Amino acid sequence: MKQMFIAMVCLCSIGLIQAQDMAVDRVQIGDQLILGEPSAAHYKHVDVPRKNFIIKRGGIANMSTLINESVTVTDITYGKTTQVTFRRTNGKKFFRVYNSFTTDLDRAVESGEIKIPD
Repeated sequence: MKQMFIAMVCLCSIGLIQAQDMAVDRVQIGDQLILGEPSAAHYKHVDVPRKNFIIKRGGIANMSTLINESVTVTDITYGKTTQVTFRRTNGKKFFRVYNSFTTDLDRAVESGEIKIPD
């Protein structure tokens, strides 16, 4: 019974690892992604500044403008987690202040904060 349980745990963990690798392998510099809705009250895995920092820099802190926004990948950093830097596809700044944001790609795709178009 123990051996069967261990075998099932190994198979499930291998499946999860392969699923994460596929999300990383599908994204390259220049690809377009779509920002989804935040998984909570604000984005957890996309590094969006808090509203007070946006306002201090003179921007408009309207988080709903990010939902379904098309973005282009400008940089990918591999390490313990895959960090992706992206800009808006239309060339405008986020909140009229920020040129780019970063995200933890694996976690953002799992939570639905980032969508990879097929």
